[in-house]
Amino acid sequence: MGQTAWTRVIFCIALLPAVASPAMAGEQRWTHFGVRPLAMGNAYVAVADDYNALFYNPAGLARLKTWSGELINPKVAISTNTIAAIQGVQKLLAGSTGDTDKMLDFLQSNTGKNNYFDIGLTPHLVFPGFGLGLGVDVGADLTIHREISVDVDLGPRAILPIAYARNFFDQRLSIGAGVKAVAEGGVNHQFSINDINALSKSQTDTTGATAGPKLDDYVEGGYGVGADVGVLFTPVRRMQPTLGLSVTDLGGTPFTKTDVSGQALAAPRTRLPSVNVGFSFRPWEAHGMYLLTAVDAHSINQPIHYSNKFNVGAEWGYGSIIKFDTGLHQGQITGGFQFDVFLLTVRFATYTEQLGTIAGQDTNLGDRRYALQVKLLI
Repeated sequence: MGQTAWTRVIFCIALLPAVASPAMAGEQRWTHFGVRPLAMGNAYVAVADDYNALFYNPAGLARLKTWSGELINPKVAISTNTIAAIQGVQKLLAGSTGDTDKMLDFLQSNTGKNNYFDIGLTPHLVFPGFGLGLGVDVGADLTIHREISVDVDLGPRAILPIAYARNFFDQRLSIGAGVKAVAEGGVNHQFSINDINALSKSQTDTTGATAGPKLDDYVEGGYGVGADVGVLFTPVRRMQPTLGLSVTDLGGTPFTKTDVSGQALAAPRTRLPSVNVGFSFRPWEAHGMYLLTAVDAHSINQPIHYSNKFNVGAEWGYGSIIKFDTGLHQGQITGGFQFDVFLLTVRFATYTEQLGTIAGQDTNLGDRRYALQVKLLI
């Protein structure tokens, strides 16, 4: 793609916020989030009773009763703002061409709002005490600001964990640890009006070299190796009160920059360690049904406002067939379900990701999202 074409892409992104996010630094991407945990308010550190333990707390692998595996389980996630923006674009396209007022109204109504879209896959194979998996997300985030700047965050992310866990003291204490390969790529940059102007004015000089910045200059990519550890402690059997602790990216996980066509890309930012604690218990269980409750605090070691750290969740389930979930994630209600029968598994979650410094401070920074994951055959 030529320089002029890339410039047009940037301008189209700036004028068409179909996928977006403002202040991406506010989003806590400390692990690969699962659909069921998100439906429970993302309060999962002290639950960790399925393959999501690979990403939230490896100690949970020691408490699995049987093995499970999935190979094809695609996930699609989208935000309410993105749906509204798509509908707005459809109305603009259906209207008369050259209607500047409608275009300005559309941009005004979407300014400052976060839009989000993501597709992913989480193949895995877990056994009691051991597991491996792969969390892959290819998403896009973008936000337009009134001062004519655009936050762009798009590209793939992948986490490949391998973990081992054991039980001690009559299965009251579980300890787990794992190593993981991580990779990230794409564009994560705030494009100011000066950046956009510079991209539009880039020209080819007499030697054939491009003078001025290129979109390639903002692309980053890299890979690294990190480690996670976790602990679960259940002092008594009755109602299974459980304390959970996990530390992801122990000591930090730096990235080694990637070479593409002989050109070294900028390396993504180092993944900071995240200390996460949780508590769960089952106040009721009878006739194959149960009620599970949990509360978490994530990234307690990081300088993030406390309103963005706390999560509460609850789940009613009937065996492994059906689960209904709800909770509070960063002060906003979550919900969802999981249906699992034979070769079909369906997971759904709705939640709000708070992208501001303080949860609830700005309604535009509360991004309501919907995630659907389906496992077919295997």
